[in-house]
Amino acid sequence: MSYGFSFHAHAHAHAHETDGSSAVILVDTNAWVSHVRSTDQRLVGMLNQNRVVTCDVVIGELLLGAGLPRGLTAALALIPRLGSPTAAETLAFVQRHIGLFRSSGVGWADAQIIAAGAHAGALLYSSDTAVRKTWRRLGYRMP
Repeated sequence: MSYGFSFHAHAHAHAHETDGSSAVILVDTNAWVSHVRSTDQRLVGMLNQNRVVTCDVVIGELLLGAGLPRGLTAALALIPRLGSPTAAETLAFVQRHIGLFRSSGVGWADAQIIAAGAHAGALLYSSDTAVRKTWRRLGYRMP
């Protein structure tokens, strides 16, 4: 099965564009699950533009998820990866922004994904309301 992309080896994993027009886009676990269940044309477009990146937390969550097609793992291996924050780095990031994270509905894995995207200067694409709300409250842009 095709997941809507075929990546070239030269995709970039960092972005510093101020308008977001060519910044890389970190797609979170929820967005991938939604895409597998019902094709997300917006995500397909970003994939075809070679703008999508992933991180180890997203891949780990997808590997542990139930009901996802086996081919997804091989397809995700084609996507460039952002560096993953350590537990200490994630904890420090959450503590710096505790007022935004506390009672936000964002879990630890989501916090790691947010920290990875923020550190890389990526945009974040998520279908999770709590993640999107927290990302925006932190002052970051979405695609």
